Amino acid sequence: MSHPSSAPADGLLHPVVWLAVGILVVNDHWLKGSGLAPGWLTGKLSDAAGMVFFPLVLQAVVEWGQHRMGRPWGPSRRVLVASAVACGAFFGGIQLSTDLARIWTGALGIAQWPIHGVHAVVRGAPLPSIAPTAHTADPTDLFMVPFVVVAVWVGWARGHGGGSEVP
Repeated sequence: MSHPSSAPADGLLHPVVWLAVGILVVNDHWLKGSGLAPGWLTGKLSDAAGMVFFPLVLQAVVEWGQHRMGRPWGPSRRVLVASAVACGAFFGGIQLSTDLARIWTGALGIAQWPIHGVHAVVRGAPLPSIAPTAHTADPTDLFMVPFVVVAVWVGWARGHGGGSEVP
């Protein structure tokens, strides 16, 4: 059973999405460095939360883009499943391909630079150079890819089957 959405990207308001974001924030900014949990566990927590969160973000970006272009933006199960597959494949790819991982860490370093730059300016420090983020390829992280099913479960109720149906 589907329900009408009131706004593009409102799928990000689901409590499971907020739980995934909370896990990412607490885990990455506190638990990973605390010594309270082993590194393999904190790594897997972030990966599982990301597999729940990022497909729904990608679906939200598509909805928002369709809306901004004046096109029908109704939640699409096709877009949801494609987003889950794309996120799972990309995540798997950076675990298995050093070239793809290098591109990803470089792109992420560029994307994070403005935040680091503002932080430096606020502290009165010189602007930092752009640097790739850290990444440790771990094929066992592929065991977290099935968590995209949670994203599909969360988004399925608001979907309407095709790519551009409106509620």
